[in-house]
Amino acid sequence: MTSHTSSLATPFGGTLRSLRRAARLTLEELSEASGVSVRALGDMERGRSRGPQRRTVDALAAALGLDGEQRERLQRLADAGRERGGAPTPPYLLRTVPDFTGREPELAELESLATGTRTRAVVLFGPGGQGKTTLAAETLRRLSGSFPDGCVCVQLHGMSDSPLPADEALVLLLTALGLPTERIPVDSAAREAAYRAALATRRALVVLDDAADETQTRPLLPDAEGSFVLVTSRRPLAGLEGVRRIRLGGLSGGESATLLERILGAPRTDGQSEAITRLTELCGHLPLALRIVGNRLSSRPSWTPTRLAGHLADEERRLSGLVAGDLAVRGALALSYGQLTEPHRLLLRRLSLVPGHDTGPDLAAVLTGEDPLTTGDSLDLLVDRGLLEETAPGRYALHDLVRLFARERLDGEEPESVAREIQLRLADWLLRSASAAGRLFEAPGAPEPWAGEPAVSAPESAADAEEWLIAERSNWAGALPLMYAAGRHAEILHTSRTLYWFSDRWTQWPEWRTLFSYGARSTAAVGDRAAEAHQLNCLAWAHGVGAYQYEQAEQLARRALELATETGDEGQQAWAWSYITGALLSLDRPAEAAEAAAKAILLFEAVGDTAGKAVSQRVLGKALRESGRAEEALALHRALLDTSAGDVPGLTEFVQALLRHEIANDLLALQRWPEAVAAYRTVTTPLARGDLDRFQAQALTGLATALHHCGELPEAREHLTRAHELFTAAGDTASAAKTATTIERLG
Repeated sequence: MTSHTSSLATPFGGTLRSLRRAARLTLEELSEASGVSVRALGDMERGRSRGPQRRTVDALAAALGLDGEQRERLQRLADAGRERGGAPTPPYLLRTVPDFTGREPELAELESLATGTRTRAVVLFGPGGQGKTTLAAETLRRLSGSFPDGCVCVQLHGMSDSPLPADEALVLLLTALGLPTERIPVDSAAREAAYRAALATRRALVVLDDAADETQTRPLLPDAEGSFVLVTSRRPLAGLEGVRRIRLGGLSGGESATLLERILGAPRTDGQSEAITRLTELCGHLPLALRIVGNRLSSRPSWTPTRLAGHLADEERRLSGLVAGDLAVRGALALSYGQLTEPHRLLLRRLSLVPGHDTGPDLAAVLTGEDPLTTGDSLDLLVDRGLLEETAPGRYALHDLVRLFARERLDGEEPESVAREIQLRLADWLLRSASAAGRLFEAPGAPEPWAGEPAVSAPESAADAEEWLIAERSNWAGALPLMYAAGRHAEILHTSRTLYWFSDRWTQWPEWRTLFSYGARSTAAVGDRAAEAHQLNCLAWAHGVGAYQYEQAEQLARRALELATETGDEGQQAWAWSYITGALLSLDRPAEAAEAAAKAILLFEAVGDTAGKAVSQRVLGKALRESGRAEEALALHRALLDTSAGDVPGLTEFVQALLRHEIANDLLALQRWPEAVAAYRTVTTPLARGDLDRFQAQALTGLATALHHCGELPEAREHLTRAHELFTAAGDTASAAKTATTIERLG
């Protein structure tokens, strides 16, 4: 790496000369006004005296009529000169690291841009600790040969209390580019023009490290031709014109593990892959955190990765553990936090109370009491400052380590009682909003809002409601334990009831197990045994249909049956037997399942629940088929299909799809292969339904089996491959493995 620089030039000397000229003073006049000799002044301006004492600087500042900010800048340059002990001022150098890892896509893009002809400046931006400066150094190392006129670097101190002004940066850059100090213009515009002219006649690479904002950076950018400028900043500097931007995020899991292995060496990492992976997760794949972890282990030969992973697993101790010498994740985050206004600090702190992974402006606004539009602007600003990530349009998430930092600041800056109040207010808003959305999917006779329910903005349509429930599902589910701990059982139960019908649209969400579990616990807490039976039935459904946990589903349904029998609730007894039927079928106990289904049908008839009866009849047919009575099953399912109009809004299409699937399964069991193929081709997935990957996979598997027996092997293999993908996506690993075996057998 090379740089053009004058051996006599110094930042202090160049700045002093510029200030003297701006004041229209000769050396003699400044000497007389300050009491500093002409010779001493000449030595300062020529760089022979690089760091005068504070009293000398004060005298010069008074003679030049400098304001407080100008005086501070001049003093800072003098202090820097003294720290260098009078040695010639070197250019600012970026230090490369021998264990540099990853970032190949970014390096390739930077190389393409730097060696091309159209882009003359790139802003490399991202949160603190992502390794922007390290990547810039690696870029210089790899590309230095492409810039015959050298590489120049300037530290702009953007994250410090006193960022380097553009005027002073121009002095450093012009000096490094070889312009004698006495020829550096005093006027800012002329100085900027001289800098751009110098870049235009050279093929140089300029790095502006740690830029604060557009005002500081804009005067330092090149014109359309000549040199190339790489800017690093925590902000995207969106106001700059004609630049390309590359956002730097965390490393991948593999890159994170490789970095730790390179820092530690093979002897320390062999056989430790599980612990290394855990460490990368605890670091959130943040390069700074990974570097700290590697350095800590390197400095403690007796420590194993497993031991450090155990230490960092405690969230309350993690940030304190991510320190190695002068490297600290907390310190890096504190720099960005310190530059926020108090309203933005308040929002960041309180975002740590969001129970789920991400949030939108409406939810975030509940934390501060601001309106959603203002809150949205604040969220965007936190993104620009590298403290928040926009994971999708309008959705914002804290990095795990930023969340820990924000929670620390919340605990340190706001009373615990305030944090509890806000957290409960947030949970209350989430459950009321979820209930308002869930009501758009209810069947007639659903429960009314609980007494005293405050106004919550209800979605305008079912589509808007579903979009909200999907986007905020980790948050409203995360609100349940908070409300339970606060004894807000009525709200939990109402939410469970209003989301009851919606749950059937997304059967495999794990949030249903959370919702109905807290529903059952809340009903038990208030002693409502009839309501508890209903919640336990819902929970049995969630375990069986959503998680394929059939033994747990049977146990829960039998407990619901006990309570429903005790309270005389025949409707819940019927549903309990229905869920017991489904669990027994999946546990390969079809004869018992048929008996349970028959009991459910009788109870549904007694209470006049035609929808429940139809469900149990369909499952009874399945039990008959799996008991070797496929002809009876086929007759039953065909009769049901003819009368499946039903009285539950929104379920007819879905019920018909299920029945067509059962009919096709019956024909398959009867080995009526061509009829089975035709029947499976009529099975369609209702567009209004949610996660039906497993249902589609089962239909495709049956179709493939029938096609195989009809001699259509290529199409059968195609459908099995797709079924394997769908089973995998649905989390049904057993079915996915079975399908893979079938594919191998077909060749």
